[in-house]
Amino acid sequence: MLRVIILLTVFMLILPRTCAGQEQNGVQSDSSSKLEFLPILSYDTDAGVGYGIKSFFLNYLHTDESFDVVLFNSTRGERWYRAVYSLPDFERRQGTVYPLALDLTIDYDKWIGYNFFGVGNTSSYANKEAYTREPLEMSAQLSRGFSEQWVGQLAVRYRTVRNFGFQDDSRLAALAPALNAGRATFVSLQGTIRYDTRNSFINPSSGIVLQGEVEESPSWSLGNVSFTRYAIWTQAYVPVLVPQTVLAVRGGLQDVSGDNLPIQVMLPIGGGSTLRGYPQDRFLGPVSAVMNVELRFPIIWRFGGIAGYDVGRVFGDIGQLGFATWRGNPMAGLRFYFDTFVVRLDVGFGPETTGFYLNFGQLF
Repeated sequence: MLRVIILLTVFMLILPRTCAGQEQNGVQSDSSSKLEFLPILSYDTDAGVGYGIKSFFLNYLHTDESFDVVLFNSTRGERWYRAVYSLPDFERRQGTVYPLALDLTIDYDKWIGYNFFGVGNTSSYANKEAYTREPLEMSAQLSRGFSEQWVGQLAVRYRTVRNFGFQDDSRLAALAPALNAGRATFVSLQGTIRYDTRNSFINPSSGIVLQGEVEESPSWSLGNVSFTRYAIWTQAYVPVLVPQTVLAVRGGLQDVSGDNLPIQVMLPIGGGSTLRGYPQDRFLGPVSAVMNVELRFPIIWRFGGIAGYDVGRVFGDIGQLGFATWRGNPMAGLRFYFDTFVVRLDVGFGPETTGFYLNFGQLF
C-alpha cells in the first residue's frame, strides 16, 4: 500500500492559567489548561484522499481531565471517529497514587475496502479479498493507583463489528461460523493489573511495564459471541549512550478461547500496531505473539526518528507456541512531539508490501 502523507498544518495553541498548582485525587496538577490540535491531509492509493483533525483538550474544566478527539474521513476508504475522556488525564496520573480514575472511550472505524487473507499463520497473500468492515466500540474503565508503580483496572466493553460488501466469490462469506458474514456483538468485563515504572505515559524514556489482562464475554442476551481472553505484556525503556536516545522493547502474548469464534474476535497481527511491514490484520488466529524493538532518537526541535524491527506470529492454540516461522520486518519512522500527544509516521519494509502508517501516540 502506497501512502503519501501531507501535514498541511502543525499548529499548537497553549493557554496557560495563572493560578497555582494543586493536588486533586492524589494527582499533582500544575493547574494549566492546554489545547493542541493537528489538521491532517493524506493520500492513500486504497483509501483515496483523507482529511481530518486530531485535538486534545487538557484541564479546561479545572479537574485535571482530558478530552482526546479524532475525526477522519477519506474519499474511498476509512471513516474514523474517536473520543476519549479521562479523569484525571493519563499523563498527570502517571507514577502517582490515586483512589480512582475514569476513562470513557467511543471508537468508530469503518473501512470500505478492508482485506481478508485467511485464518492462520500460513494464509496466502495471493488469496486477498476485499470487503467492508464496520466496528463500533464503547468502553468505561475505572482504575486505581495503589502505589506509584502498581495500578489496577476494571472495565466494561461493548463492541460490535459488521462485515458486509463481499465479492461474489468470497471465501470469507462462506467461512463458518455464519457471523463471519454478518454482525458479531459482545459485552465483556476486563480486569488488568500493571506494574509500571515509566517516567511518562506519553513519551517514556526510562522504566518498565509488566501487565496481565483477563477479559470475559459471557453468554447473555446482550451479544451473540462469548469468549475468554488472557494477555500478558512487558515493555522496557532504556536510555543509551547518545543523549536523548532510548531503546524501547515490547513483547506480548494473547490467547482467546470460545466456541465457533468469528474472525471479528480473533487476534490479528499485521499493520500499524504490530507488524508494520505487513498489511493490516494480515494474520488471524486464536493465539498471537508479537515483539517490537525500537531505537528512538531526536532529530531537530520537536522532530524525532525511529529505527526498529517487528516480529510476530499467530497460532492455532496455546500448545503450538514455538519459535519457528515467525514473521518479521525492519521499519523506520518519524515522530512529532506535542506536549500532550505524539504524531507517529511509520514505514515497515515487508516481503509482501511496504506499509505506511500515520497515527497518534507511540506504538508502546
